[in-house]
Amino acid sequence: MASGVCRPMVLVWLLLATRSLAQLQYSYTDHATALRKHLTIGYDPMVPPRSQRRVNYSAAGTDVGMSIRFFKVQGVSASTGQMRLKVWVRLRWTDDRLRWNPEDYGNISETNFYGGDITDRENTEIWVPDIQPYNSNVGIQVSLDRTAPTVYSTGVVFWSRPGLIDILCKFSGLVAFPFDNLKCAMEWGGWSFSSVTQGIYLEGDGYVFLSSEDTAGASYQEYSIKKVEVDLKTTFYEAAGTDAWTVVKYTVELNRAAFYYGTLILFPTILVTVLSFGVFFMSHEVGERLSFGITLLLVVEVMRSTVSTFVPICGELLWIDLFMLVNSVFCCLSLLETMTVLFFAFHTDEHLLPTWLAWLAPWIFWRGGRRTGPVESQAGSIFRRFSKGILKEPKTPMSKIEENLKEGKLTESDTAKLIFFENLFYMLDSDSNGLITVEDACCMLSFVNLSMSRQALKGFLEENWPEHKRFNCSDFVEICVELMWVMPFHEIKMGAENYMSSYNRFTKLCANYWLSWSKTVDRWSRFWLPMFYFCALGILFNLELTDDYLGGAGSNEMFQGFGNGYMSVAGVFRALVMPIFAGISVAAWFYMRRQAKQKRAALGMRESQVTPMPPQEEEEEPEEMMKPIVPRWSIKPGTAGMPGMLPMMPPATD
Repeated sequence: MASGVCRPMVLVWLLLATRSLAQLQYSYTDHATALRKHLTIGYDPMVPPRSQRRVNYSAAGTDVGMSIRFFKVQGVSASTGQMRLKVWVRLRWTDDRLRWNPEDYGNISETNFYGGDITDRENTEIWVPDIQPYNSNVGIQVSLDRTAPTVYSTGVVFWSRPGLIDILCKFSGLVAFPFDNLKCAMEWGGWSFSSVTQGIYLEGDGYVFLSSEDTAGASYQEYSIKKVEVDLKTTFYEAAGTDAWTVVKYTVELNRAAFYYGTLILFPTILVTVLSFGVFFMSHEVGERLSFGITLLLVVEVMRSTVSTFVPICGELLWIDLFMLVNSVFCCLSLLETMTVLFFAFHTDEHLLPTWLAWLAPWIFWRGGRRTGPVESQAGSIFRRFSKGILKEPKTPMSKIEENLKEGKLTESDTAKLIFFENLFYMLDSDSNGLITVEDACCMLSFVNLSMSRQALKGFLEENWPEHKRFNCSDFVEICVELMWVMPFHEIKMGAENYMSSYNRFTKLCANYWLSWSKTVDRWSRFWLPMFYFCALGILFNLELTDDYLGGAGSNEMFQGFGNGYMSVAGVFRALVMPIFAGISVAAWFYMRRQAKQKRAALGMRESQVTPMPPQEEEEEPEEMMKPIVPRWSIKPGTAGMPGMLPMMPPATD
């Protein structure tokens, strides 16, 4: 019985509850419709509302509280100067025209109205603030979603709109790329309504960071928001008269994922530059040495081209530009060092400058030494000392040769001499211009005609050919006939071979001299160029570059070239590590070199006590001042040392 009585009672209560809920729903819809109709009667959405103002310079209009919730960084383009953020823009203001008594409308305390843009009359039912970013790339009417403002019974209106804001940034801090904290400022303010009718104040701090949503924040992105600074200021515009305009300045500071650039840009570039120093340890005979340096220089330039896609083309010298410039310079220095070493290693001339330019600075870039080339034959000097007072300089006049020609007395050997004399000219004509100098001719002839010194030959040529500074082939053959016709042909050939041996020896001496210079350049470059490079890196990585683009006097003007830079105390000490190491290394090298010299000097003193010192080299006397050489077999008893004695044959013995 009890269960049968309770069941109808439950059914009755359920019926009553369902009827009450239906009445409540019908009541809310009816009251909300009546409320909206009541509030919009005679309402002009273009006229600013009435409210209690926070300022004392105007009683008209209302004050709008502003706050932005930063949700995520969608993208930053430093090359185009743009930043896109996912935000929620929140505005709050009071409109006394929208007050009501909740008890008169079924205790409804809030309702919603259409809200778009103040200029969109068809889609806007109430007045909405005219606040937008001044430096936006796309207007917020397009980039922010359309939402319905919420109106409370007290007249307070709250309007929150999610969406994207695309800002044209005046970036600050990009000069330190990629270790920069990039800053971008955006200014929000009224466009049609000044602070006389539309004041602006900050809701709380003016910005909000919340992570209540799982999708908020950033991951696997280059940029993340580090902090936001908000500044409220009042501005006067000449075109607006005396009206004040409230401007809210948001400065967004971004963190960059510098690890990516350090790992994939900076480290490989440093590695390539260090590898370019490997040419210092290669032999000059390695043919790929030059191509190796050129290839690495091209790699650095490719890295620079890659970096240029990340930064804008601007007049400011960025840190990354300075870094790439330093690496390019040192790669070029390595290549220049290779070119210098190869030039020295394969240079065989006496002077580094061309012949036509060497006269400007004969003492610069010169191999040096007492004798600069095959001046004349030493055998000829000894021969003439033997022959003083005994032999006369042989000379057959051209008339004698012509007489022999008429008589047909030219032998096969004479014909070979003429051919060989012409061959001597071609041997001396190294540049193939058909002419040889007087000095070259005298040098060659002194090796072939031992009876005449170089000075005597020069005087002979100046006497008989006074107007010739250079000789052609015909002149040279005539000179050879005049001076060497009666000489045996085999002696002429031996003299020419002796000249070529002397010339080749001189060329080898020059080549060895310049080769030693090439090895010296390599040896010093192995230490100093890497040391200077790492010192430059130490300065670069501790250098702080700044700009004043977001504040301070003159911040509206772009600077050109190198900007403001400074180093912290710790940075100075870190930058001095490599110079100190270099100084210690150089001091240690000089100390070890001094110790080695002292040991060699001590060893030389001990050897000098056992072995007599060699005689000091004396300056060579002129040939005219030298005494004649008298062979031992030409000296008679009692006439030793008498010059001009004919050689005597030793007595025949059985």
